[in-house]
Parts: sequence; C-alpha cells; structure tokens
Amino acid sequence: MITVALGSAQQPKVEAVRSAFARIYPDQEIKLIAQKIKSNVGDQPRGVEETSQGAYNRAHNVLKSGTKADFYVGIEGGVWLHNFLDKEKFFLIGAIYITDGEIDSLSYGEAIELSDYAREEIINKKRELAPVAEEMFAKKNVRGTNGTVGELTNDFITRKVAFENGILMAMAKFYNKELYNK
Repeated sequence: MITVALGSAQQPKVEAVRSAFARIYPDQEIKLIAQKIKSNVGDQPRGVEETSQGAYNRAHNVLKSGTKADFYVGIEGGVWLHNFLDKEKFFLIGAIYITDGEIDSLSYGEAIELSDYAREEIINKKRELAPVAEEMFAKKNVRGTNGTVGELTNDFITRKVAFENGILMAMAKFYNKELYNK
C-alpha cells in the first residue's frame, strides 16, 4: 500500500492525486489522506516564487503534522505576470511539490494565459481569481469543479487534469531515481 498525504481537501486536487498515483503504482492500493493545511502565502499567490512556496509549505506542513505517509504533496494555484516580446502576459499557474522526507521535487501543472479583465481585477484591484472566475464564467464554485483552466479550454484540460499532469512530472524524481542521480 502507498500512503499519500495531501495538504488540501479541495476535490480537484484530491482527484488529481488519487488518479496520478494510481497510474504510477497500478498494482498498489493507494491510501490518500487529504487534510486542510495552510499554505502560509497570500490568499492569491502572485508569481512563480510565491506559488512554489505555497506548494512547498503545504507539503512540508502536512509532513510536520505527524501524518505518516510515503509521500507528502502540496499543490498551489497562483498567477504570474510575464514580460514576453515587450508585452506583459498574465498567466494562471499551478505548482506541485512532493517529498518523501528525503527527496523533494517541484513541478508545474498548468500555465494558461488569462484575460486583461482578470489581470485588472486580480493585480490592480487585489482580488482573488476564484470570485473573478465566477463572474467571468457566470458560474459558482469554478475552483471546486473544472477550474478556470477547464472553462478556458472547454474542459479539454480541467483543473484536475492540469494538477494530475504536474503530479506525474513531480513524481519522475521518485519513479526514475536513477536518471536523476546521474
């Protein structure tokens, strides 16, 4: 049995962890312990650094909580302003941090450009993406379902799938240790 402790109880994150670990360990039973854990960053992380720090904090805070597991996972969504070709672009990003207490791994599960309206509301008016997304898509609980990425991609890539891909990439350091030790 593989035990995974997740520093979140949000359904898309829970489903992403469950699905990714089932793919990596198809012959093992996966026991998932999902806990509400603080990220110790702003409610709306801004930039790759703060978003990554939130994922790291969630993974290490669930590890420090005393929960016994084989893997500790932190997932954090954030926004990122990036200057490209002399134009400021605004992205939704997702950071995934996984540790087993010895090996640590960081990856990113999504990066999708957001609208000028979203940038204005989040950066200039200091709002969080969740309520802005609910307004943009005239839908409640976007974060708890397919996510902003799902709405923008017509569900070709949902929040769960974006996080699942990030988990699969972060886990490469564990299932391909020999490649990382060269």
